[in-house]
Amino acid sequence: EDVLIKLARCCTPVPGDPITGFITRGSGVSIHRSDCVNVADLKFHQGDRIVKVSWDPGAKTIFLVNIQIEALDRARLLSDITRALSDQEVNILHAAVNTTKDQTAISRFTFEMADASHLDVVLASIRKIDGVYDVYRITNN
Repeated sequence: EDVLIKLARCCTPVPGDPITGFITRGSGVSIHRSDCVNVADLKFHQGDRIVKVSWDPGAKTIFLVNIQIEALDRARLLSDITRALSDQEVNILHAAVNTTKDQTAISRFTFEMADASHLDVVLASIRKIDGVYDVYRITNN
């Protein structure tokens, strides 16, 4: 049936993640990662509005991904990271970079993706950048 579906911004589920649906008041069904902290609260307080959902394997959708990159701070690091994302044809929506006292650059990016399997390729390309210690998807903000 035709029901409005929206992906929750709190946990940014992507195809392949285990998911849980929550029937909202007037906004259709909100899709969360099953391990989202908000889902636990919703199940406890409004469990009658939780519904079983699954990904449509043939659906084409754009979804948001949040990643964090930890690297040795150096000149041109941000340029190298954004170039790697651009080379992977990623549309960056938000970026934030902070440097710790021990010269570790903590970079967070939010971007759009259409293919969940492409995320592994994107993360692998970032791992190849000189000075990168770690890169991973953030699932709860």
